[in-house]
Amino acid sequence: MNLQALSLGLYIHVPFCANACAYCHFLKMRPTAENIALYLKKIEKECRFWQEKLNNRPINTIFWGGGSPSCLSIEAIYRLNDCFRFNLKNLEEWTVEISPVTITLEKLKALKSIGVSRISMGVQSFNEQILQQLGRKQTLTQVYQAYHWIRDVGFTNVNLDLIFPPDFSSIKLWQEDLETAIKLAPEHLSTYCLTYESETGPFTEQLHKNVDVNREADFYEFTWQFLQANGYEHYEVSNFSKPGHACKHNLNTWRMQEWIGFGPSAASQFQYHRFQNPFDLETWEINHYINEEFLTKETLLKDCLIFGLRTCQGVNLTQLQKRFPNINLKDYQPLWGKFKKENLITLKNNILKCTSKGVLIADSLALEIL
Repeated sequence: MNLQALSLGLYIHVPFCANACAYCHFLKMRPTAENIALYLKKIEKECRFWQEKLNNRPINTIFWGGGSPSCLSIEAIYRLNDCFRFNLKNLEEWTVEISPVTITLEKLKALKSIGVSRISMGVQSFNEQILQQLGRKQTLTQVYQAYHWIRDVGFTNVNLDLIFPPDFSSIKLWQEDLETAIKLAPEHLSTYCLTYESETGPFTEQLHKNVDVNREADFYEFTWQFLQANGYEHYEVSNFSKPGHACKHNLNTWRMQEWIGFGPSAASQFQYHRFQNPFDLETWEINHYINEEFLTKETLLKDCLIFGLRTCQGVNLTQLQKRFPNINLKDYQPLWGKFKKENLITLKNNILKCTSKGVLIADSLALEIL
């Protein structure tokens, strides 16, 4: 397949965050004037480099993540936007993550004015006790105010992030969170459980020791059934949307298209090359990467299978064979037979999908594919 035919997304990591949540392992730092000035200076340089390298290739999706991009001032939002003078004629979706603590009506108006089409807000919970347990600083008043501002400005594609109760103590509490979210009628919901990351230290380490894996599965299955019964399509392990509102940027990533990451710690996959920017402002420079990997077509095909099986659409093996014509997919048939026998997948009309049982152990299936 011609690489130019692949979708291309831009991910912009804004590492500033006013709330250092105990469970978060993403790069984040205090939004001081000095840090933001250095960040904008370096990202301008990074954008010039990639603008020349892409040679006017159209961009399909943009995602500003963090940290929290809403930590930026209105002036900084406009300046960051001015960096990205790329070919946007085919742009399908532009998402910006926000925090209810740092967003304002004026910032939302600025985001709307530059062309942002989708807002993703980190709510995590509508239960004040759980928010406190997670180390979140927002109040419920801030959450509701931010959501009403989002709608008042005219955004019609909104995601809310929610996290399972950290200790899996009560499905009733989780159901109350889901019911509250549904009343707000967002177009998209992302639901997560906390996972242990060494970078987050004792907080998630202690939770990890106490997690009942079977209890975790109960929460996943309840969520899938509950949200589908309330009009949300389950399209990926942790993601649900009203019809037509699946996150295109994430779908392109799961389909192993191409993306370029801007900012410290941002990762990229471009022209069979996977790499990541350094994790701090000082060492983040153009052409200075960490975790570099040059991908073979076999590796990329396996990733298409692994991430495709996490989606409810599954993997179209006919299309995958066309993309990788020199790899014989029939070599995988014994593995598919094994998975089918264990009721982990279905294979119909050459479309490979996980069953509910398979989705729950998708990571284990990935290991076997590898």
